[in-house]
Amino acid sequence: MDYYRLYTMNRSSGHIESFDEIEAADDAEAVRLAAGHVGAQPLELWCRNRKVRRFEPERTLTNAAE
Repeated sequence: MDYYRLYTMNRSSGHIESFDEIEAADDAEAVRLAAGHVGAQPLELWCRNRKVRRFEPERTLTNAAE
């Protein structure tokens, strides 16, 4: 098992706001688990010093009108 960190990024500044830890057998499982966290903020999934994937925020009705 590997440990991953899923960072919640600030939409304006790009800085890390918080993170969740994920334990997964491989990158594919970690991506699947992280996808369940996608919301209004961008996310980045990391395994140690390696970025696995970036998740863009979901589009909402408010965003779609902009």
